[in-house]
Formats: sequence, structure tokens, C-alpha cells
Amino acid sequence: MSNVLELGKLTKNPFTLVPEEKVTIWAGYNDLRRQLLKIVTSCRSDNVGLSEFIVLYGDIGTGKSHALRYLKNCIENEKKTDFQSPVIYLESLKLAPKVDFLVIYRRIIENLLDHMKETANWLDSIIETSLPTGGSLHLDDLQRERERKYNDKKITPLFPCLPLLLRGIKNGDDKARKILMGYSEKSLQHENFGLLSPINNEFSATRCLGAYINLCTHGPQNIDGTSPSGRNKAFYLFIDEIELLNDYRPSEVLSINQGIRDLINTCPENTCLLFGMTGDVRDISALLDKYVMGRMTHDPIIIPPMDNEQAVLFLKEVLKNRRQNPDDPDEYPFRLDALKKIAEETSEKTARELFRNCRRVLERSVLESRLKLGEWIEVQDVEEFIS
Repeated sequence: MSNVLELGKLTKNPFTLVPEEKVTIWAGYNDLRRQLLKIVTSCRSDNVGLSEFIVLYGDIGTGKSHALRYLKNCIENEKKTDFQSPVIYLESLKLAPKVDFLVIYRRIIENLLDHMKETANWLDSIIETSLPTGGSLHLDDLQRERERKYNDKKITPLFPCLPLLLRGIKNGDDKARKILMGYSEKSLQHENFGLLSPINNEFSATRCLGAYINLCTHGPQNIDGTSPSGRNKAFYLFIDEIELLNDYRPSEVLSINQGIRDLINTCPENTCLLFGMTGDVRDISALLDKYVMGRMTHDPIIIPPMDNEQAVLFLKEVLKNRRQNPDDPDEYPFRLDALKKIAEETSEKTARELFRNCRRVLERSVLESRLKLGEWIEVQDVEEFIS
């Protein structure tokens, strides 16, 4: 590969068939990119603020996973200051041999543990600030007041024990972590955190997760008669490959649908659920029940295959963003006519199939010494290697 990059004057392989963990570039589909960025921005508390629920679908290889990873990176890194929001991205529903909503909930909590520690410190500072100062109060009086506030069931009314569990997370209490992740062993002593029963069904899981999301986006309630603002502008949950629901048992599908529906009901503001699905739009109603479908905020959004002209522009943009020398032509090391020929010869013009053919031509050109430094891949090379 180093020889390919050197001769192609590229910084890295532009034709990877699997999306990278951190996606910084989304070539092509400019209108779709703008539409999705507008959607994920709209649910922020400094924008419209209402929650969004969307399904992104298309044929295999059209770039759904790439799009989700791009949006994740945009929110977490590229525009972190603007968004100030956590993003949970589950690359597949295949999380365990048997998957129901509790399995999904556990994976979400697992991904949120570091964020929960930060939230616990933030909540702790709010509680500390609300404590009385001066006067004749002793340290033990302040301690009692602090404990009273942590036990105040109105801070997170949807799931009253959440502040105590977050405090446990902050202090490194493994019992608090296991309880939040839905473990039910009696040795965890759930009652010490104010729970009457474990988080072991869709109802309690969505109440807990919903309470956490609302705490982060709206702030704690009933802190000394005030309601401080949240620490995050929104909360994002991206789930890919939801077509796998087709392979699950009816009870598992029912559990997942119920959990999604209840989570949407619990978080009417500042939350974005974005699902990726391979398949036809008609397949969605077989995966999601009518109550979940009825909560979609937009019609399902398709990533379509490209036509010849779009495919060439897409490949030029991909190559441009991997240039060692920005002064080189966008399409280098391919002649423009060579890219056009690749587009013509690719029957299914998805990102994956276009990449597959470009990669084949590039590697064969290097292996057979057709491409030398500063030279080009010609139409004749394309005709020989993929026609």
C-alpha cells in the first residue's frame, strides 16, 4: 500500500470498503448532507429544540454507515463547541446472541459511563452551590443538607434514584455501575440507592435513560427552588443495521419496538434518534410497528445510487481529499476520462462498488508498472482491468 500511496501521491487509501471509525469527509450527496446536518442541529436547545426520529435507508454500499459516522464526528469533534452533546453510535443491532431492548440499553449505558462521571461532577457542583453558607451551620448540618438534596425525588422525577446512582458512578462504586446497567443480583442492594426493583424491563430502562437524557439537556429540577439549565444542548442516538430485526424472534422485536417508542415518549425535546437500514422503504413497516412509525418526524430518507455524472464528481472529491499536493488535479492519478469509464462500467453506482473498481484499477496499475510517479492512469488501463 505504501507504494500505491507514493505513486498515486495520496496521503492514505481513498477507497476503503469499510468506513473508518472516525469519518471526517463525506464526499458527494451535498444536498443530503445539508439535510441531515439541519436535522441534527434542529433538536439542539439553542435551535428548534424538538426531538427528531429518522430512518436513513438504501441499498448495501450506498454509504449509510459512512453518513452516520460522519455526523457523529461532526457533533463530537468538528463542531463540538456548537453542539456540546453526547453521541452514542451502535454500529449494529447484533449486540448479543439474543437482543432485546435491555441489551441495547446496556450498551448505551456502557458507552455513557465516562459521560455519566462528568455529569455526576456537574450535578455535584450544582448541589454544592445550592448549600447554605455562613451563619451557625456546622459541617454535619451541611452534610445532612447535602444528603437531603441528593435524596430529593424531584431532581429527576422520572427516575428519582438517578442522582444517587450518578453519585455512586462518580465515587467508583461498582454496584452503582452494575445497577445502572441492569444487573439484578440481590447482592447489589438496590434498596440502598432507592430502587424497589432492578432495571430489568423496557419500562424501567426507558425511564432511567430518559431521566438521564432530560437531566443532561434540561438540568436538575427542584434545586433550592430553581431549575438550572442542562449541561448538553441535545442527546444523539444512532443505530445502524436495524434490518437485522428481520432475524429476531417476535418477542425481541416487540421489546425493541416498545423500548424505542417509550424512549421517544419520554424525551420529546433535545433528542435525536437516527437509524440506518439496508433495504427498501417498504421494508421499514415490517421492522417497526405502527406506533413507532407514527413517531417519525420525517419520511424515511434514502441514500440513492448515483448516476454517471454524480459518480465522477464523487470520486474526484474523494481523491481531492487524499491529495499529498493540493495543487495536483482533483482526479489525479486518474485521467478524467478514466474516472468516467469506471463510472460507466460500474453497474450499481454505490460508493462501495465505485471504490471497489477504483481500487482494483489503481492497484493493478501499480503492480503492473503502468503508473509511475507523476504519470496517469488512462482509459485503456480501466478497459483492461475492469471491462
